[in-house]
Amino acid sequence: MNQRLSFLLGPGGLTASAFFAFKLLSGLEVFRFASKALPAAAAPELPEGWAYQRLSSLADLARLPAGTATQIAAQSGPEPERLLQRGCSIHVLLCGEAVVAQLNIETGPVCAVDDPKLALHLSAGDGFLGFLYTWPEFRRRGAAQLLIAATEQGMREQGLSRLVTHVRATNVPSMAVFKNLGCRFSAVVFSKTSGALVGSLGMGRLGLRALPAAGG
Repeated sequence: MNQRLSFLLGPGGLTASAFFAFKLLSGLEVFRFASKALPAAAAPELPEGWAYQRLSSLADLARLPAGTATQIAAQSGPEPERLLQRGCSIHVLLCGEAVVAQLNIETGPVCAVDDPKLALHLSAGDGFLGFLYTWPEFRRRGAAQLLIAATEQGMREQGLSRLVTHVRATNVPSMAVFKNLGCRFSAVVFSKTSGALVGSLGMGRLGLRALPAAGG
């Protein structure tokens, strides 16, 4: 009970609770979409022993130790090989051979979003961030925020100018991470609990279009 009360009274808790109540009443999931321009900035300072790595090709993946590659595959959504073959990049923080945190960046003009199931039409220069995950033993150490900051520099090197992402509206920790990094949440997408797209609001303001996934 105390944990639930802390959640309700904490930053973003009331908003998340409202979206959770909406889900209970309507049976719909709500995802909030955000964007952030990528100005030039220095790479973040990482804790001792941590390293940032961007995987852009199958060769990059093959150079990893087998255990590291297996760990990345467990939380990358689609298989890493499939992601890299379709032009995505995988960004990781490593502590030795252990994965600290990871995420995927996909570029347009259209990228597939798994949850909710939609085809996201991006603007030129956009990179869509998905599957952000911090491994449990490294949580509460700012790993997600450090990884995103390092990834932004990698995105600029790829010629991208804007980061786009989405978060389930009830996910307070992830919302806080992106807001602390300057992302503005200004659009929402509604889906059934199965993931099927129902509708969206404000996507045009972000220069995005959310359409049902093929076969969805």
